[in-house]
Amino acid sequence: MRQVITYLRFSSKPQERGDSIRRQKGLFERWLKDNPDAKVVDEFSDEGASAYHGHHLKGDFGRMLQNIQDGKYLSGQTVLLVESETRLNRQKARNTENLVDLITGKGVDVICLESGKIYTSTNIDDLDTSIQLKIAAHIAHQQSKEKSIKVSAAWEHRAQLALEGKQQLTKNVPGWIDPDTRKLNEHSSTVVTIFDLLLSGESLHNIARYLQANNIKSFSRREKANGFSVHSVRTILRSESTVGTLAASKRNDRPAIPNYYEPAIDVATFNKAQEILSKNRVGRAPASDNPITINLFKGIIRCQCGASVHPTGVKATYQGVYRCNNVPDGRCNVPTIKRKPFDKWMLDNIIGFLERSDGNNTDKRKAEIEYQISLVTSKLKKAATLLLELDDVTELKEQVKELNIQRINMQSELDDLNQRETLSDKPLHHLSEIDLTTKAGRVEAQLILSKFVQSIELQREMIIITLRNGAVIGKSRDLSPALSQDLMKQVVSSSSPRDIDMFSVITSDEEFRKSGKPVTKRS
Repeated sequence: MRQVITYLRFSSKPQERGDSIRRQKGLFERWLKDNPDAKVVDEFSDEGASAYHGHHLKGDFGRMLQNIQDGKYLSGQTVLLVESETRLNRQKARNTENLVDLITGKGVDVICLESGKIYTSTNIDDLDTSIQLKIAAHIAHQQSKEKSIKVSAAWEHRAQLALEGKQQLTKNVPGWIDPDTRKLNEHSSTVVTIFDLLLSGESLHNIARYLQANNIKSFSRREKANGFSVHSVRTILRSESTVGTLAASKRNDRPAIPNYYEPAIDVATFNKAQEILSKNRVGRAPASDNPITINLFKGIIRCQCGASVHPTGVKATYQGVYRCNNVPDGRCNVPTIKRKPFDKWMLDNIIGFLERSDGNNTDKRKAEIEYQISLVTSKLKKAATLLLELDDVTELKEQVKELNIQRINMQSELDDLNQRETLSDKPLHHLSEIDLTTKAGRVEAQLILSKFVQSIELQREMIIITLRNGAVIGKSRDLSPALSQDLMKQVVSSSSPRDIDMFSVITSDEEFRKSGKPVTKRS
């Protein structure tokens, strides 16, 4: 008896509401009725998964392919039933050929019920069969490509109508938004409170406890919603809807639409919250009311062994020490460093570091990245045009892939710089005015430091500080004066070197990091 695998797929809600499922299942049933010697051993389906974007490869289709590759089905005695080639793939013709070749190569025949075509390990290399498959795949890809362009244009048009108040894109709106007007309702003040509490130094647990203790009702429209949990608080803090953006929908192939709702908070506040939440993933947010539990350098300071560094031994009036997480179990021997003098030293010297190393220089770096992105984008367009004509050139494909990776990385850095500019509206000089005895003050200092300091590396003999402008600063663990690598030439050529007590010996970033040298005295 032959083994049968069935695969069913549809990519959108309209297809689900229509007869796509019924039609595909009907084809399977008729074939099985005509072939009583066959028995279904596995059924796979991907609902709402686009074959043009390859989403189905991560779903049931991907699991089916893995089963076939693992030899789960009898070679030469198994068939895969699909409605047509388009159910397998709508990407480029070569991708479809590779998929069919992979399946048939394991002894599984592919039967396309709509056309009656059968692909096997013996006929897949025949010229006629190969051409038929390539034509079918090419037509399917072009249809999906044209549809994608039309859908994108349609969403742009619908988004414009939505912003003009002439069309509603979704009936599901956040609890702080009125579903009819898309304006803020009475719950918007709760959203503001949640963000304010986070920025004042409260943990997610404390925020949830505060809302519960003050009997602030959940605005979730779920029937079983029961107050606020850590999860619901985090969801609100992460939601782009709080700044008025309608989130993108993969299911409906809809891009994110800004200014769709009335914003509950401003973008700067939202970005500050994201920075704090990203640090909370690195280390647990303090639930204590003691302000000194808030680490000014959370997510920034690490050990030379690669592990994160956290404060330990903190008491009511003692700030404890910075210690590598690998020290307690003997995996690292980098000594601890007292937290209070180190924090004070950093706050007292960070302004000078930036002034001596050409300031923060963010605008210059942004301009450089934007220029590089424009160059890469231009190359990508030329390469993509050639690729349409020369689809089989492997080197060209690799070039496009590499250029795309470059553009993504540069865009990511640019986005990071843009976001960090909104982390605090206070200048660096404001650090000296911040009250570090309060949670709110320490959070504000944390955000300002994140804007200018990229990393701090704790070594056995040295501490390395890397600023976001690219400057690298080295200092001994006894907190003696230190100079950046960028200033070394100026120091050596200085007409009055006696004015400098000590300076870091740095020939290059890589060599300096490996050397672990302290400082060299100048007399």
